[in-house]
Amino acid sequence: MAIFAMNNLLASVLAVASPQLPENSEDVWEKMAQTAPAEPDGEASQKLLGRYYLRGVMETASGLQLSEDGSFQWYLSVGALDILTGGRWSLQDGKVTLVYDPPAEGARYDPLGTVVMKIDGDNLVPPANMGRGIYVKAQPRPESE
Repeated sequence: MAIFAMNNLLASVLAVASPQLPENSEDVWEKMAQTAPAEPDGEASQKLLGRYYLRGVMETASGLQLSEDGSFQWYLSVGALDILTGGRWSLQDGKVTLVYDPPAEGARYDPLGTVVMKIDGDNLVPPANMGRGIYVKAQPRPESE
């Protein structure tokens, strides 16, 4: 049962917004780069900056870091699969839009494309087709006295 649930989650995560690429996929990535979101700005975007960790998904580790320059880093570790990638992020219509970089040559996962996450307080909620879970914003460590 646990293996089935993990495989279902993995399939869901890897299927999220994966574009069906034509034979000349370089053109697709070039077009995505041209339409990538601009650097986030404003007070609302500033509040989103920082690290988030996936909570609520058994036997899965995932994290997201939103940076001030509009870039992000994301990792996923489930079973024998580890993915570390990044891309550009923006705040649009009260939601965080992640546009992933294309996978490196020889990567063992499909392109992740674009993911839109809802904002829930300080946390980010992935779309339903990514399975359960929520990205919880990490709180700064208290300064030692």
